Formats: sequence, C-alpha cells, structure tokens
Amino acid sequence: MRDLALKKNSLSLYFAIAFALPIVTTIIVALVAGAPSGLVVNEMSAAALVVLMAMVHAPTIAAIIVVFRSQGFQGIQALFQQLKYWKFAPHWYLKAILIFPATMLAVLFVLSLFSSNFTPVMSLSVLAFGALFSALWEEIGWTGFATPVMLKRFSPLNVGLLLGFLHAMWHLAANIYGAGAFHGNLFIVNFLATSVGIVGLRIVTIWIYMGTRSLVLGWLTHVSFTGGQLLLVSFDLTSGETIVWNSAFSLSVIGIIVLLVVRHKDLMVR
Repeated sequence: MRDLALKKNSLSLYFAIAFALPIVTTIIVALVAGAPSGLVVNEMSAAALVVLMAMVHAPTIAAIIVVFRSQGFQGIQALFQQLKYWKFAPHWYLKAILIFPATMLAVLFVLSLFSSNFTPVMSLSVLAFGALFSALWEEIGWTGFATPVMLKRFSPLNVGLLLGFLHAMWHLAANIYGAGAFHGNLFIVNFLATSVGIVGLRIVTIWIYMGTRSLVLGWLTHVSFTGGQLLLVSFDLTSGETIVWNSAFSLSVIGIIVLLVVRHKDLMVR
C-alpha cells in the first residue's frame, strides 16, 4: 500500500467515510429502535448488532472505496493482498498477542486486592470470539490503508497519536448508543479513559508495523486488546468500577508507550 498512487484528498475521504457510516447508522437505529437502557454487551439486540456491524466494517469499506477511486480493482487487490504476508519472527507474534493481555492481568490483579469484582474471569462469550473478525475488518482500514499513507507524512509516534485520537473519536457515536445510559453523567469520564487506551493501542500497533510492515500482526494486536478485555474483565462491573478499570488500564498503557519511546527513538523520526 505504501507505493500505491492515490488521488488527492484520498486520506480525508477515507476518514469522512469511516466516520460517516457508523454515525449515520447509529442515529437511524436510535431513532427507529431506541437506545439500550443499560450496557449494550449485556443487552445485545438486532438493533445493537446493526450499529456494531456498521462500525466495525466502516474502516474497510472506506478503504475499498478510496483505493478503487484511485486504482480500481488493482487497488482493492493490493489492499487485501497484505493479508498474505504472515511469516515473521516469533517474537513479533508474542509482542502482538501478549503485551495487552499481560498488562490487563497485572492491572486486574492489583485492583482485585481492593475488590474481588476485579478478579480476572475467563468469559468465553460470542463477543470475545467476535473480536477476531471485528478487529480484522477494522485493521484492514486502520493498518492496511491509513497507517502506511500517514507514515509518508509523519513520524511513527505522531501517526500513532493522530490516528489513535481519530480511532478513539470514531467510537464516540456507538459508545453513546451502547453505554450512554449505563454511565449517565459519567459517560465522558469513561470515554476519555478508554480513549487513552485506544491511542496506546494505535502506537503499539504502529511500532509493530514499523518492524514488520504487517497487517496480520496489526490485526492480532487489536484482537489481543479488544478480545483480551472481553475475555478477562467481568461484564458485571458497575459504572464506577468500569471507569476505575479503564483508567487503571490506560495508565498502564501510557507506561508501555513511554517505555517504547525511550527504547525506540526512531519512533520520533519521520
């Protein structure tokens, strides 16, 4: 994707489509079917599934439209061919798969010293397995398209910060729909806490991408981030406990990012 010639304003068009699709879908669903009264993961319905599907597919749909506009079917082929490259040193797979779950377990262990509600669980739910597919459809867009295009303009760290911020904000409409009633007046506090973690996810993903140019490893990193939380964190946490969890985890992710930047100065070089 790095060498694919794109028309002017392709990146802007990509983000416009990636944002518009979930926002418009969420608004329509909320107007037609209403919003959940609690946390959507505990009240999954057909309406909520429509919102979820529109959101997770939006980055790939946006990427397909943009590359087709510039290069036709050749561009779409180049986009998806990135999934063919998966042979990398084992240590990259270990980093992609284990960094975030290991951090989650450490944070949960500390929090469980204060409340047993934070004891790690092993929730083999449909949502946890669904993270395998939802993360793939997101990362074809975020890592397969946006990341290489943005790396032509900015340093890896700046790409991580900017793309991470956009990735976090991209969740806003669906999060209001799925968790707004649950968190009430504390929604913005929880959203900001989760947003920090998402920015961290993006920086770690780009660090791995810089060492491998791998969409597959970007996908697995995202799976470990989202799927790890769905597997290990209890769905029965209260709003306050959820905020505590997200804040503690995000603070730990900040520590990981600081360590990466200190040890890999090239992240700050374009």
